[in-house]
Amino acid sequence: MQKWIALYILLMCWQTLCVAKDNDVWSTQYPLAPLSFFIHLTEPVDDIHQILLEENTRLKSWIYAAAIEVDITPAVSGQWDTIPGAGYVWRIGIRAENAVSLDLLLRNFHLQNGEAIHIYNESQTVIYTFTAQDNRSAQVLPVAAVDGNSIIVEWNVPVRESAQAFTISSVGYGFRNPHSAYSRMASSSDCQIDINCKTGNHWQLEKRAIVRLQTKQGSKNLSCTGVLVNQASDVKKPYILTAGHCVSDSVMAEQSVFTFEYENLTCESNVVSGVSKTISGARLLAYKKELDFALLELSADIPADYHPYYAGWSWSSQNPVSGVGIHHPSGDVKKICVDKDPLVSDTYADPGLKCDNNAHWSVTRWDEGVTEGGSSGSPIFDINHLIVGTLTGGDATCRNPVNDKYAKFSRQWNSYPTDSTSLKNWLDPDNTWVDMLHGYDPLTNYSEACDTMSHIGSNEGTTVVNSTGWGVMTGHNDKEWNAFAERFKNDTVATIIGLEANISQIYSLGSRVRFSVWTGRDYPVTEQWGENFVLAKEYRNFPFQVYFDRILELTEDYYIGYSISYDGIVDTFAVRQSVRRPYEGISSLYVRDGYTWISLSENTPPTYASLAVKAIGKFGREQKNPLTESYYKALQIVFQPASDLLFAYIENPEGTVKIECFDTSGKLMQVSEAGRHYVMPDNRVYLQVEVNTGHLPAGVYLLRVSDQKQVYTGKFIRLR
Repeated sequence: MQKWIALYILLMCWQTLCVAKDNDVWSTQYPLAPLSFFIHLTEPVDDIHQILLEENTRLKSWIYAAAIEVDITPAVSGQWDTIPGAGYVWRIGIRAENAVSLDLLLRNFHLQNGEAIHIYNESQTVIYTFTAQDNRSAQVLPVAAVDGNSIIVEWNVPVRESAQAFTISSVGYGFRNPHSAYSRMASSSDCQIDINCKTGNHWQLEKRAIVRLQTKQGSKNLSCTGVLVNQASDVKKPYILTAGHCVSDSVMAEQSVFTFEYENLTCESNVVSGVSKTISGARLLAYKKELDFALLELSADIPADYHPYYAGWSWSSQNPVSGVGIHHPSGDVKKICVDKDPLVSDTYADPGLKCDNNAHWSVTRWDEGVTEGGSSGSPIFDINHLIVGTLTGGDATCRNPVNDKYAKFSRQWNSYPTDSTSLKNWLDPDNTWVDMLHGYDPLTNYSEACDTMSHIGSNEGTTVVNSTGWGVMTGHNDKEWNAFAERFKNDTVATIIGLEANISQIYSLGSRVRFSVWTGRDYPVTEQWGENFVLAKEYRNFPFQVYFDRILELTEDYYIGYSISYDGIVDTFAVRQSVRRPYEGISSLYVRDGYTWISLSENTPPTYASLAVKAIGKFGREQKNPLTESYYKALQIVFQPASDLLFAYIENPEGTVKIECFDTSGKLMQVSEAGRHYVMPDNRVYLQVEVNTGHLPAGVYLLRVSDQKQVYTGKFIRLR
């Protein structure tokens, strides 16, 4: 008998553990009585009125809710149900008159293994699920805002006796919500630009570093923006940089929620991703009111499926020549704004926030997009895609996009040299004193500046060549070629993390295209990466960039290109190509006719050209002594001292031609090209490169010229 009792207990424990591993909502798995216990909250009209009276509209944090203090605990409130052999379910509903969103703050939060808390609406759409993995030392769990005026909290408990009861201590009564039809404040302004529209195309890495931040500040809840920042160390910690007026103490840090990848999936699609990709709680590492910054460490590691990116930074004090901001205006999905002019050193003057003199960069006028409430703490990037400041506030609106102020990263770095008042010791823990650091992508373990590889020279034009019937050579045409690729010869290691295609034509309703990277000895054979896209017409005449979800380390020739379809209505898509080259030998463009790849130089008539695509990444090159002239092929040089021009000749070059100049110590000298074109002095094809050497001091110099197959060197002398 005891044996059977022991077996029964073991079976019950096994069943409980099985259920404990299942994070689905138990009330939807078992036939429980309908929830009948609701708490009703009235609209806090006076509190909202007072919040609006005190709101500082120059600061660009965004107050969206009034905090209603409550004391809701499973010990005295809510509805308990028993699931025989599995456990217990506690539920409570919260309804708030006229609210457009609700968020929660839980205290004494500590779940046992197998327990789960689910947050969902009355249609039982689960928004958030929390388990023991979400336990924090502070035992505080902030829950991000949920649209609507009602919310249900469900607690699944395998063993009720050992469970630790939590308390819902605050309900955020949302009176502003960008995604609610009943909002008293519209979604972000009409001039805002989605990060996944054309303007944001070259910022698809950096966008992954941007997070929406929601926190409780006394009697109100506010929304800001933060950025995940890189560190000059091998270990990358989840550090978030934001504005100091958004998170000013450790309590606010503990009560903050960070949402990743909160954006429209495609340009203005209104199909939103990332709503439930949140991390609750953080630790305040550094804060300085006079420089308006806070550095936080998230309470948990960032899951890989949140696709984080650690943005790079620069603490140079030089005025950035331009600026790009990525932010969450009005708590909305990610947007981008662009200032094409230099940023100006300035002082943020506001009696509500006294900042140090000349501690801010000023955006004189936005050229595209704008910031607004909720954008506070968002980064502004320089032309090198590095953070140079974080938004404090300003006057910019859609109607008058002027005068926004970003706290300088260079001042935040070490102006107040203690751990708690500066960034330096956190972002450079090994004291390397590096003054700039590129971003780090965990998907690819890549943390260097990217090169681009192209076969079209900077002085060589691009064009679209018509096919003999209809269409163009590099897109839909009468020959029904269905794929196009550019060949890149490679005898070392190429580290590819993305590609760029200079698109020329797109169908008015959008074009379906698959971009790919192939490898193969003579033709594209094996697809190493590929992704399908539907590109909107706004990408016409635009260099479209794609970053991969993994790194490609290629040790053989590779091909970058795209595939198109002729099914149904004939689409229109094409990428630009180089101008036709009027000689044999310089051609790297391949097309697929059905299932067969051919080089366009093999076509009738032959075409010698390159496709306007680039590889983005790092490209292995053997490190050789530039002064060991005998190691390389001799370079033909003609020097004209009177004009300071040097003419270098490379026979029948292949691919991109690179020019470098060194002095006798091996120091790389800056030289500029005056032009390049092809000549045939002896019935053979040469590329003539004209180099301006007028700024070089007198001395002996070595010129190194390389293409895809050969390196050439030669010496010249400047006498004055």
